[in-house]
Amino acid sequence: MKREIKEIVVVEGKTDTEKLKKNFIVETIETNGSRISKKTIELIKKVNLERGVILFLDPDGSGEKVRRILENNLENFKQAFIKKRNKKVKKVGVAEASDDEIINAIENVATFQKNKQSLSWKEYLELNIDSKLKRTIICENYNMSYCNNKQLFKRLNMISKTKNDVKKILF
Repeated sequence: MKREIKEIVVVEGKTDTEKLKKNFIVETIETNGSRISKKTIELIKKVNLERGVILFLDPDGSGEKVRRILENNLENFKQAFIKKRNKKVKKVGVAEASDDEIINAIENVATFQKNKQSLSWKEYLELNIDSKLKRTIICENYNMSYCNNKQLFKRLNMISKTKNDVKKILF
């Protein structure tokens, strides 16, 4: 029996919607890849206030671009992430993910709150997250797609993680 998702799931395209509907009873908004319009952004903002949204975008350049745009336009929202597999696989996204990967991503959504600071930049720097390996470990632990230091700092604050929370993962 398919589980129903009460929030609206924001995806990049029709194939992503089809993949989700195969596994869940769900309504989606498609961004049309990185060509997200102002009208679509406004719709997502409105829907987020009424029902909530889950951003479920590919972990590639296009998906991350849309993610950043929406993160800057939404206050409180949820995100689900497809984890990148090995480098031999060229395209990794919602449409290419297995049913188990889709279900796992939706079951591990994280709530993000904009403008909440649980970790200062000074504390972040003290953690010495100076390598791709450390960022990968943190991102995987919190079910996020891989990102650079600036984005990781921002996302850690959005999910209310403290210096001690991150230390427990790394040390």
